[in-house]
Amino acid sequence: MICKITPYLLIPVFVLLGCDGGTNNDTSAISYLQSEATILSSYYGLDELPPPIMILCQGLGSVGEDGMPVTFSEQIDAESLIPEIFAVQTADSSWAVPSCATLRPADEPLELRTVLLTGPFGTLDAQPLGVEVVGDLLDVEGKTLKGLRSGITPLEAGPSVLLAELFDPQTEGLRGECPDQTTQVVQLTWEGGVTGPNGSALAEPQRQAVTVLLENGENVTPIALADDDPDNFVHACLQADSPAVSVTVAAGYFHDPGDDANPATSAMVVPGNE
Repeated sequence: MICKITPYLLIPVFVLLGCDGGTNNDTSAISYLQSEATILSSYYGLDELPPPIMILCQGLGSVGEDGMPVTFSEQIDAESLIPEIFAVQTADSSWAVPSCATLRPADEPLELRTVLLTGPFGTLDAQPLGVEVVGDLLDVEGKTLKGLRSGITPLEAGPSVLLAELFDPQTEGLRGECPDQTTQVVQLTWEGGVTGPNGSALAEPQRQAVTVLLENGENVTPIALADDDPDNFVHACLQADSPAVSVTVAAGYFHDPGDDANPATSAMVVPGNE
């Protein structure tokens, strides 16, 4: 098993999960299927946010602060979301309170699990160590996520796939996203927002970089990639009758807002929550 290894800090102790990672390239489905809620990833995705991204915070925070998407196994109740319920452990082991916490831009009905935090979290040479939920952040079922903790995927790592969920293409929130001949959709949740290189739209190179293993043993390429907005959710549109089992993405095709490209990454496919 080959994994991208990142420190998984459970403040104040370290815990090993699978391949010792806050992000495990081929065990995300295991994390997702745990009975307890978990943070799938805290991604130090961008140092010094540009002005267009700060619009997502609607006046909170400042240009030049850092951006950190935190992705949960559960969908989040937006009404419970305020910056003060998060604490970020910085490189000197002090704690920073985010200036902004928002589900934007990943706020469509089938998304709602990635919280963008902004604030003065660190630099390339002094990166943050961990994130903790210190207040009553609620999931959509009303359960508190207080106490969840996570290590940090470092700035230079590039985004990996955290979760692959299988949906019917006629599911509310997906209808019309994929070509008419689509028979199933795998929604890919990445650690951070993804595009082509230099912020370009997802295109043919990205589509061909995705391979889906089907239950019948066949490997297929999506007929299209949909939901091409600048968040961390991408829809792989499939024309195949046999259900999708796993997804593999070749290295170097999906870029985060800092233009860091993805490592080779994979995830087992799990049923989507409709």
